Amino acid sequence: MNKRRTNLKLSDCWLYALASPTDLARRLQTAKHPIKVAELSMLAKDAGNFRLFSQTNAAGKSRQIQEPKRRLQWVHGRIHALLSRVEVPGYLHSAVRGRSYISNAAAHDPSMPTFKVDVKKFFASVPRSAIFNFFVGPMKCRRDVARLLADILTFDAHLPTGSAASPILAFYAFKPMFDEIEQFALAHGLTMTCYVDDMALSGPRANKSTLFEVRKIIARHGLKSHKAHVFGANQPKVLTGVCNTPTGPRVPNKLHMKIKAGFDKLLAATTPDTRSEALRPLLGRLEAAGQIDPGFRARALTVRAAYSK
Repeated sequence: MNKRRTNLKLSDCWLYALASPTDLARRLQTAKHPIKVAELSMLAKDAGNFRLFSQTNAAGKSRQIQEPKRRLQWVHGRIHALLSRVEVPGYLHSAVRGRSYISNAAAHDPSMPTFKVDVKKFFASVPRSAIFNFFVGPMKCRRDVARLLADILTFDAHLPTGSAASPILAFYAFKPMFDEIEQFALAHGLTMTCYVDDMALSGPRANKSTLFEVRKIIARHGLKSHKAHVFGANQPKVLTGVCNTPTGPRVPNKLHMKIKAGFDKLLAATTPDTRSEALRPLLGRLEAAGQIDPGFRARALTVRAAYSK
């Protein structure tokens, strides 16, 4: 199989039609990472294979993270790499080489009305059964292999929030829903994009009425939608962290404020530990802003140089 191909059909994926757990181990392993069936069986257990912790965002909301430990994360990353070589619909901008949250926002005409909506607790809402059904159904794997993969790829019977494989698996688990929303968009003359679970639809008929219909489709597939917002024509629109305006993409005000707060924290730091604690997130935010405005990338280089002495 040519590893550089990224336009494979699902039936050409290296994980397609797995005939046994031994076959799975053979296809997952690489020269640097041999793996045996017995190890896969151990990695299929929740206990001991995940690091559990919580993250608090700027608004003070706590989010539970289930992060696979090193060996299991490698397996998840390998599965992501193999699935990401399969050609996906044009509307998907996550877990796809050459696309990103930047290309997701750029796909929309900033002069057009736009609405966005996402799925509440998306990964936690993707059950183990959906992963099993994907591998036993579209992927044509034998049932015992599909069960093993479903166990390896889930925590507490749902997709883990810290896994490298969760974004692409969540897409395939609910691909019928995303495809239905795209068909609805096309029928109404709308452009639709998706970044993980963040969906944006733009065009002359992007309004509260069509948003309501999209939310009905999401509910019909057993999920809950939230963070819905409608933007008027020519109004600045923040889509996947990019502010779309008629004059071009801009860094959103929220990120500007976080960067300012980061500089304030860095300047107030009085010890190497507190400086390091302030520096890491600040550099990350400057790099993120630099994807939109190259001036921020230059600022990141300056800050990194100043504090690397």
